[in-house]
Amino acid sequence: MACPLRQVERKSKLQLTSPFRHQADESSSVANTPRPRDARRVASGFLAALILSLALLYLGAGPAQAQSEDSAQQLVERFAPIIMVKQQSEDCDSEGEPYGPSAVDIVLDNPEVALRQVGRDDPIVTWAPSAADLIDLGEGFFLDFPGSSLSPECIYERDFNKYAADEPATVYAHIVQPSDAPGKLVVQYWTYWYYNDWNNKHESDWEGISLLFDASSIDEALASTPIEIGYSQHEGGERATWDSDKLERDGDHPLVYSSAGSHASYFGAAVFLGRGASEGFGCDDTSGPSDSISPEVVLLPDAVDDPDDPLAWVSFEGRWGERQRGPFNGPTGPASKDRWLDPLPWFEELRPSSVMIPSVDSDEATVVGAFCSVVAAGSSALVTFSVSPTAAMIAFLATFLLLKFIASRTDWSRVPSEPLHRRRRVGQIIRASATTYLGSPLLFITLGLLYLPAAAFAAATAVIVRLIPIAGSFIDLAQPSGGTNLLMAALAGSAVNLAAFVGVSALVAEFLRGGDHTRNGIQAAALITWASRRTLVRAFVRTYVTVVILLVSIIGIPWGIRQLVRYQLVPQVIANEKTDAPGSLKRSSELVHGRWIHTANATAAINGMLFITVMGLSLLLLVGAASIPLWAFSALVSLLYIIVAPLAAIAMNLVYGNAVAATQDAPSAELVSID
Repeated sequence: MACPLRQVERKSKLQLTSPFRHQADESSSVANTPRPRDARRVASGFLAALILSLALLYLGAGPAQAQSEDSAQQLVERFAPIIMVKQQSEDCDSEGEPYGPSAVDIVLDNPEVALRQVGRDDPIVTWAPSAADLIDLGEGFFLDFPGSSLSPECIYERDFNKYAADEPATVYAHIVQPSDAPGKLVVQYWTYWYYNDWNNKHESDWEGISLLFDASSIDEALASTPIEIGYSQHEGGERATWDSDKLERDGDHPLVYSSAGSHASYFGAAVFLGRGASEGFGCDDTSGPSDSISPEVVLLPDAVDDPDDPLAWVSFEGRWGERQRGPFNGPTGPASKDRWLDPLPWFEELRPSSVMIPSVDSDEATVVGAFCSVVAAGSSALVTFSVSPTAAMIAFLATFLLLKFIASRTDWSRVPSEPLHRRRRVGQIIRASATTYLGSPLLFITLGLLYLPAAAFAAATAVIVRLIPIAGSFIDLAQPSGGTNLLMAALAGSAVNLAAFVGVSALVAEFLRGGDHTRNGIQAAALITWASRRTLVRAFVRTYVTVVILLVSIIGIPWGIRQLVRYQLVPQVIANEKTDAPGSLKRSSELVHGRWIHTANATAAINGMLFITVMGLSLLLLVGAASIPLWAFSALVSLLYIIVAPLAAIAMNLVYGNAVAATQDAPSAELVSID
């Protein structure tokens, strides 16, 4: 492994030249030519003086050069980063980080690593390529590790543990003094990772941070502190001032939270959202618990032209991993990046912050969590297609045929939504509810406004629960790192959101029962529903507690699902039949009896329609309007629920009417003729 002391000695030998060489040549030419003997005497004296001058120059320059390089090494060691990596719960745990920042020595002179040249079948140039083999090679060459980068399984983790077992953690440093900014100095730290196990899987990964100094020399930088620091994240990054509250430091050592899998660098432990190339497309997880790594520092020169230099790999412009298409291709090395010698434009493009995903249960957290899952699933599908296009096409075709089969199992013909007590198929219910909604959309959106205070209350409740010391600690222990938790949802936010939907359902059912589809009808429905609020709350609490207890007990999950479906019509029963809380639960169970599967299918279809509509629009908004802050996105998601919730409430009211019609042996709804 290359060490700093070897590097200092090597650079001293390479850079030692005499600034007086040309001056000596000029002094050897004189206007008056002396006699031969005198000329020999003068020449001998001049030669002795020249030798003495060179000796003095060597004795003086050597310590100065060594002192300068000692200062450089002191500078990069003083501000070397501490890398925080997410712990693994077990070997091959995909939620944690199996790799660490290592020296490239683990892949150089490695008999299991091949150097290949791009071409037909990508022929092998040599096995166990050395630094000398890589020098000055271009993009037509790449390293190839054991295993397939698109199907990593546990191969790369096991190999890394084998190769890096006796190697210390390493970070590479590089000092740049931009020619167009004489008063600035940048210290770059580059970390090498054996494998990138994220959405864009590939062999090798180069990440890093940069420190910006107001200094015109290394000694000036050593006597000061940075003014800014930048963390690289995918194709972009994030910046902060040296005294920023978000920058964590151990003395002068900045803490770098490395995202599990992608190795993007962040200022804290959390889950971060990426919606573009500069942020990455997906979610980066730096949440704890984390291990702290203080790597050794190896100082890199701008370039190396000596193939015998252990750092000759710096001049390798090829790929450090297996050749693949698009984002799965192996990366190029640090010296191939534009910021290697011109770092200031990169600094100027860095973002002031990153989007952190809320840890409490909320609408936007649910949507963002779904976004993370969708992107990961999309990446997995793309990998599957790249590895086996035939298998991917078969899976897609099978999914399409399954959805088509499910849709064909119902009747989608057009039927009226009145009278309420008529038999309708699931497809007819969905279509009739859409027709009713579109007939007076503003009125139904007004009814949906009940969801707004409920959503705000849900978020506030979730925050308050987390602030309670015992509850907050319990939730932190119980929840999976980086995501929302089912228990949290049950205790706080989701309970209030479900209650809000129950309220909207009762309000819509009352509005439809009244028959006055005007603003006066809304007012009348609101007053009647408000008068029934205690009944609604009691019925909801009894339903919710019963179902949650059964579901949490694990063994009671089948009964929990059974009761969940049986109580689906409670708000419609209260609105249409004016029963009390116990009576509404009993009546809903009676209506579902003998029609449990039909009610379950209808409820699943309606809730699926609601979920897909809101989630689809939210995801489009999340990606299409990447510049909006998360609080604004949260407000827009709540607005979507306000718009869509009444549609689902209309459909559930028709499910209730269908159940009543079945008990009364009422006829089926008549088809609507289309002229």
